[in-house]
Amino acid sequence: MTAPQPSQQPKLLTEQELRQWLLGLLSRREYSALELKQKLKQKGASTEQISQLLDWAQQRDYQNELRYARMQVNAKLHKGYGWFYISQFCAQQGINKELQQQLLDELDIDWFEVASTAYRKKYADKPITDYQDKLKRMRYLQSRGFGSDTIQLVFAELKEE
Repeated sequence: MTAPQPSQQPKLLTEQELRQWLLGLLSRREYSALELKQKLKQKGASTEQISQLLDWAQQRDYQNELRYARMQVNAKLHKGYGWFYISQFCAQQGINKELQQQLLDELDIDWFEVASTAYRKKYADKPITDYQDKLKRMRYLQSRGFGSDTIQLVFAELKEE
């Protein structure tokens, strides 16, 4: 007979230990408040502790939603994603619409240029062979989060070349 296994309950951490752990996380990269809530919950922190720790981190500017959102938007922009994709990603990360709009106004992005660059990176100078190929390329840009107006501008530019 084997001895019963002890339960694998996570060890409850003190607030000081949670604070140190949180600082360790934030020293490596930016996190959204939503991500930190989830991670603290996994560590066994109570709702009250989570709230206190997040307030503590935000008051000291260790965690900043605007800074996190700016980092994420810039990363997605450099990877060639459009606003619809970026907005959806931000919403999943808990970034509210007002903050998204503030970033959009602040960055003053030329979406046509981003879409054109993403298209050229994918298709280089390969000519469009037929209507199905054109639709496929349009779907590619759409899946990257660009609107139909922007996609039409990219294809209009291609006609002129």
